Amino acid sequence: MAYESQGGTWREMITKETFVKALQLIQEQQEINHQFAKALDLVGDGHYVFGVNNKFYDAAMLVLKEAVNDKYDYISWWLYEGEPDYKVWSSDNTEEWNLTEPEALYDFIVNECQE
Repeated sequence: MAYESQGGTWREMITKETFVKALQLIQEQQEINHQFAKALDLVGDGHYVFGVNNKFYDAAMLVLKEAVNDKYDYISWWLYEGEPDYKVWSSDNTEEWNLTEPEALYDFIVNECQE
């Protein structure tokens, strides 16, 4: 377990390895859901929607975001909008981070997005 100082107190954080594994599992499940939705589409004429309001996904995201103090929602961005380049820039465009790998996302959130 990793630790971070927050307001003079230390709190436990999720390890990078656990964070990366969780993101990989979420992506794998998203692909399974996508394939299942495509199969439903074949028999349902496009009237089925699978995976909406997924409580397991919501729970995983809630825990991950709190575990790394992702107050700017970079995890959701990374999963849904980061492709294809996964890059973010500082507000003055002088610094760029390549977040292609989930390890880089973890480091960015933990090291650059904490106040």
